[in-house]
Amino acid sequence: LDKNTGAILWKFDTTGEITGGANFHGDNVLIGCHNNMLYCLKPDGTKHWQFPIEGPVNGAVAVVEDRTFVAGCDSLLHVIDAATGKSLGNVDLGGQAGATAAVFGDSVYVGTMSNQVVAVNWKTLKKQWHFEAPRKQQPFYSSASVTATHVIAGSRDKKLYAIDRVTGLEKWSFTAEGMIDGSPLVVGSKVYFGSLHDDGHFHTLDLKTGKKAAALMELDSAVTGSPAAGPDCILIGTEKGSLYCLGSK
Repeated sequence: LDKNTGAILWKFDTTGEITGGANFHGDNVLIGCHNNMLYCLKPDGTKHWQFPIEGPVNGAVAVVEDRTFVAGCDSLLHVIDAATGKSLGNVDLGGQAGATAAVFGDSVYVGTMSNQVVAVNWKTLKKQWHFEAPRKQQPFYSSASVTATHVIAGSRDKKLYAIDRVTGLEKWSFTAEGMIDGSPLVVGSKVYFGSLHDDGHFHTLDLKTGKKAAALMELDSAVTGSPAAGPDCILIGTEKGSLYCLGSK
């Protein structure tokens, strides 16, 4: 769309459901689809290349340098040349992925439906570690947020986990009232996230300790998505279609 007028500039029909966000390599647009395909589109909306996997692509694709990464229902993390769409290899994650991979330095971090968060070196295509939550059969649909020291992801076991980025060991966990599907947002020393609790519970935690850093906010309904940061506010949507802007007070 034209961001000033809302006019449609072009459309591309993937023939399948799209549940993940778009990302970019240069001026090209990368989008995954439930027709088992990752597409790279030119700025005019025509197809540049496509990359098939064995199963739907659920999350957005990550991009670093001239590499893009996609994980889906084939239980593999694919490393792809973003310019050409050619495979550069893959790593077995040990479970299907519904989350978007996060990149920090030479490492990619992604949660799986088999109760794990996995770290992979994208240059060597080797697993570095995997973290497994104590409660079984509770997937990580939440995409991880990564800092220099922490990998933070929410689970359907109602816990937000902070994992040591280097060792893969748990640093702290916080128990919410509902399952956590959205990505946590890290801003400075604070972590923000919502849960699937009917009262729309929205939490602010201290990044270092995992303790509450502000009073619990109750929104109008469950929070399925991820917060976003503005210059002086936090934005969060709810299942009822409300958008909240939370200011510094």
